[in-house]
Amino acid sequence: MNTKHIILMACAALLGATQANAQGQDLSILTVNTDAKTAAMGNASVAAEGMYLYNNPAAFFATDKMFTADIAASVFEKAEGADGTFGLYAATAGYKFAKRHAVFAGFRYAGGLKLKGYDVSGNPTKDYQPYNWTIDLGYTYLLGKGFAAYATGSLIYSHLSKNAMGAAFNIGGAYQNNELTLANKPANLMLDAKVGAIGPQLDYGNKHKTTLPTYFAVGGALSVDVAEKHQVAAALSSRYFFQPTEAKLFMLGGGLEYTYNKMVSVRAGYEYGDHDLSHVTMGAGFKYQGLRLNGAYNLKTANAGSSYCTIGIGYDF
Repeated sequence: MNTKHIILMACAALLGATQANAQGQDLSILTVNTDAKTAAMGNASVAAEGMYLYNNPAAFFATDKMFTADIAASVFEKAEGADGTFGLYAATAGYKFAKRHAVFAGFRYAGGLKLKGYDVSGNPTKDYQPYNWTIDLGYTYLLGKGFAAYATGSLIYSHLSKNAMGAAFNIGGAYQNNELTLANKPANLMLDAKVGAIGPQLDYGNKHKTTLPTYFAVGGALSVDVAEKHQVAAALSSRYFFQPTEAKLFMLGGGLEYTYNKMVSVRAGYEYGDHDLSHVTMGAGFKYQGLRLNGAYNLKTANAGSSYCTIGIGYDF
């Protein structure tokens, strides 16, 4: 088996384990949601309350804290044709300073599968264990009157049978208004728009190059304090992947959240995806002072996708 075929097999295995890339986008590490809260709400990342770097960095200004830190793990169901279990693991930290500035750093790792290798005669050779990792940095600036802009960048390392290195960046803007009222109840609105995974192709050699899964995303989230200890929230967001051109993909997700006493939350949602990549989503969370614990389960609605669970823990201080 030549190197190109091995690379394609590795890509196929990684694609089979993720929900957003069945049409050829094999860098799922850049697109899979790492935040358990928003994963439970149809992957509407605009509603992030942690993992800001990988969702909505400007949402950090919604808190009165200076530091934030999160770790998360997403584990996917078994992929056909591969041993092991695909997982995505992430860690982030952020620091707010001078009232209008915030910086972030993070790391992501995606892997866990093992593929059997064969030579041109069909004889077994060594196994292959594809994986990707990124080192990520971000900056956001509060423009004023609720508006903020942000940019993030990633150094990408991809190991299939050959290695490739590259870079990607995101740019976006957000608007927040926490002085709204709805039916005479206090409300908070967050809007977010961005272009993500912008960058050159990754070159694995032997004329095999991979185009980054570049996308445009827009979304909004609204929360309302309906009573002294009761809050409800709704979020909706969409993503359109326009690169690679042969793998265009539209996804739309939304969800609801109920929170009691600013401490215990339950969530549910639905994410529609082209090419049978839709999910029913559900989850719960617990928050005490600066500590956040969240869990989510995304149940595929067709064989083309993959069910997976996400667990996250974070702390703001």
